[in-house]
Amino acid sequence: MTQNPALGPAPPAAAQGREAQFEVIPLRGITDEVLAQLPAGARVTVTASPAQGLAATLTVAGELAQQGFRAIPHLAARMLHGASEVEEVLTRLTEAGVAEVFVIAGDAPHPAGELPGALELLEAIAAAGSGMSVGIGGHPEGHPFLGEKEAMTLLRAKAEHASYAVTQMCFEADPLLAWVGRLRDGGITLPVRPGIAVPAGTARLLRIGTRIGVGRSLRLLSGEHAGVRRLLGPGRWSPGPLLTELEEAGSARPGLGLRGPHLYTFNALQVARECAEGR
Repeated sequence: MTQNPALGPAPPAAAQGREAQFEVIPLRGITDEVLAQLPAGARVTVTASPAQGLAATLTVAGELAQQGFRAIPHLAARMLHGASEVEEVLTRLTEAGVAEVFVIAGDAPHPAGELPGALELLEAIAAAGSGMSVGIGGHPEGHPFLGEKEAMTLLRAKAEHASYAVTQMCFEADPLLAWVGRLRDGGITLPVRPGIAVPAGTARLLRIGTRIGVGRSLRLLSGEHAGVRRLLGPGRWSPGPLLTELEEAGSARPGLGLRGPHLYTFNALQVARECAEGR
């Protein structure tokens, strides 16, 4: 596997934080696709799901790290059995050159062990003393199981162990910006990466969902949100205007702490790269 030199070098240190972050699904051939399509040194997160299993996530993250990418495996609390397994996973990742993880509760209906949610996993990672940077999830348009007050309390607790947050998939700027404003008003200073879907047709999203086990982001397809109706309408979802609006908001209001977008790629990496370049 070789890096495509035409895609250029990694972004300079001054650009860190503003560059896009690409989410990939650890399906067969994805490492070669990342090498062929994404810029050298890009931030690439690798999803975790019961359907694919933890091994697939860790393997792809290790392969990408060895090729010079900032590989960020998703660790799902409900897929891990306890503190000892967390330590084993962190050791394996460190040995593979991985320096960052993204922590979620996970879609498994029942915990595999003693880690029922993201906060418990964050605490286990902190106790392990691995020195890993950690990203966490955020829900501008509502937590799936908690009211707004409870969700804000949980996020504040998780923020104590995290370096940044990535939002659920967003299709409109106003709800996201209002939520970030509430975080800042509440004293939560965690930088935020807006979660944005790359251009994709509904059939592709549902086909991937069938292969990997449908998670929350794909279940949004059955929702009633205005942005989702735009996605399901004629033609294709285009995130360009939303990315521009968020870029302008971040520049005009630096106190918001907005970082570069987290792109839900659905493994359409050429489209994702073009999306990031067009910001």
